Amino acid sequence: MLKIALSALAFAVTLPYLQDCFERLSIIRQNAPGRLATVNAFNSRELKYADQIRSCEDGLLIESKGLAILACDPGREKWNTVMGVFVPGPVPGATIYAYDYKDSEAQDSESLKPFKIVGYEPGIDLHTLGLAYHEETSTLFVANHRTDGSAIEMFELDLVKLTATHLRTIKHPLLHGPNSITLISNHELLVTNDHYFLVKEHPILAIIETYLSLPLGTAVYVDISPLPEDTADATNVKAKVVARLPFANGIEVLNDTTVAIATTSKAAVYLHELSASHSTSSSSSSSPEPPTLAYRSKIRFPFMVDNIQASSDGALLVAGHPNPIALTRFAKTRHVCNSPVELAAADPSVREYCVTARAPSWVSRWTEARGIEHLYVGDDYPSSCTATYDPERKVGIVTGLYAKGILVWRE
Repeated sequence: MLKIALSALAFAVTLPYLQDCFERLSIIRQNAPGRLATVNAFNSRELKYADQIRSCEDGLLIESKGLAILACDPGREKWNTVMGVFVPGPVPGATIYAYDYKDSEAQDSESLKPFKIVGYEPGIDLHTLGLAYHEETSTLFVANHRTDGSAIEMFELDLVKLTATHLRTIKHPLLHGPNSITLISNHELLVTNDHYFLVKEHPILAIIETYLSLPLGTAVYVDISPLPEDTADATNVKAKVVARLPFANGIEVLNDTTVAIATTSKAAVYLHELSASHSTSSSSSSSPEPPTLAYRSKIRFPFMVDNIQASSDGALLVAGHPNPIALTRFAKTRHVCNSPVELAAADPSVREYCVTARAPSWVSRWTEARGIEHLYVGDDYPSSCTATYDPERKVGIVTGLYAKGILVWRE
């Protein structure tokens, strides 16, 4: 009788996990290339700059200026510390761009401009992931998976001269794999680490962590106020883990009291309550105690969520990957498919794959009132990872992890 009771208890404990695994496997099966049902809810859409930029992992809008900040890293084809792509040889670095999206009639050549990076340490590479911008101080925070160890870089942007002046590098043991960044104040950040086991150090354990959806990813509160103003490189920061979840990816302050965190391997966005002393409407975000994040609910999506962005009308834009298996193969062949020299020397089967390769995209919008609206599902623009939207101008931008160019839509 005791054995039966223990077996029943074990089954009851594992049943939710097994159901969760079944749902994820169903997503992968249903979203296989060739089986995926396409969706296009955009009034108009246009692929821009496919011959100029690629692999733009994150982007954000400065709506007051009608300006998008894009971080594009062609080196991701050879150096991807999240997906485990490490190709020997020289790796190009990232470029940060300003894209003026205000005027749809403007010449493309005048709308996209690179920032000139000033004061960045010579010889240190830049491989961008998440971005966050504090408009009042013109400060851009950039997650940088540099080869000497991941960090967060701070730049002061001049939007007229198009310069990005490096202010300092932020490092901390709790920021071992920073992915996405959101701001509580000008000196307080929330940062996700997508994994505990980094694929470059523990490849097998990283795969197990991903596919078993182990809650080892973290959201970390970071306070940089102790940093001296004249310090170019400093590690004197306060940091504390405030949430743990599987494959913690995009993070966004949704409103005064709510923080949304994407969990890729759970195909969901978790909503957390931000403690009142650190709410974005509070004038006392200088509280001596770190904030708390209390889990409140989750929003399930029919794809693996990557980055999330809140628009000024309160909506949450959600982009991600319908089929991670297709994305993985797509990612690990980009260094061949995008290089004429490598492609010419490749096996015929690889050359054929480069012609037919697909990594489907999925973009949705969520509001508490309307729930989930699917905006775009398809593979003509691959590997969507970020979607942003300006509700006043009715302009949106999708960036792709391994896509050429950006997808601009208008409503």
